[in-house]
Amino acid sequence: MPEPLPPSSDPSQLRRPRIGLPFALLFGLTIAAQLVSLALGRINTELSFASMILPSVLALSVITLPTIWIGLKVGPKVGLGAPRLNALLTGEPGSLKRLAEAVILAAVLGGALAGLLLVVRQVSMPYLPPEIPAYGHRGVIGGLAVSFGAAVAEEVWFRLGLVTFLVWGITRLRNKTTPSAAIVWTVIVVCAVVFGAAHLPQLIAYGAGSSFAIGGTVLGNTAVGILYGWCYWKRGLLAAMAAHFSVDFVLHVLPAFWM
Repeated sequence: MPEPLPPSSDPSQLRRPRIGLPFALLFGLTIAAQLVSLALGRINTELSFASMILPSVLALSVITLPTIWIGLKVGPKVGLGAPRLNALLTGEPGSLKRLAEAVILAAVLGGALAGLLLVVRQVSMPYLPPEIPAYGHRGVIGGLAVSFGAAVAEEVWFRLGLVTFLVWGITRLRNKTTPSAAIVWTVIVVCAVVFGAAHLPQLIAYGAGSSFAIGGTVLGNTAVGILYGWCYWKRGLLAAMAAHFSVDFVLHVLPAFWM
């Protein structure tokens, strides 16, 4: 289980975590990140960005609002949620230092895993369909925008929302007060596979849906999804976002410099 946040030394200074401010921050950040990704990272520019804002915000809200509520409301009951963000917002002593340490560790792990995936991609090139886009094909700015958008939104949806809900639900079904490590690991892996499968429609849209490409897409995204899940469980939501951004930065931004 994640290491507990140290309580305040003065009981009179204890502050109960509330979901209002972190809810608003996470919702605003998710919508903003996705709009930035849509504006700067999209390939199809036939539709104007202005015409896409309202329908995009509405669609994103339908997904984002319940996932944030689930994560912040039931997450603390199973050792998940956003405790480090709450600690930072409530002025918990040492919260910024702990958050920085968690984010740095997650970013380093994400970068290392992404480097390995780059090597695997290079070795696999002869077996991939020519339609599959090269890493970095959106350029530096587009890659940054997409990396930021995915790191924020997908961690809110998949880790804060889906992982939390499943861990909480299974724990309740088993009449337990706290989830076992086996439950959490199982949920992390299952959600990572779902996360990997969620990338298939985009692959197929490129016309690159060969068996090898589909298998590689699911396996690669499952691997990074497991890392994000571990970071969320052990180091918090913002650490999961940092790991996700680090992976995407290495895969989608760095290659753009030598394309």
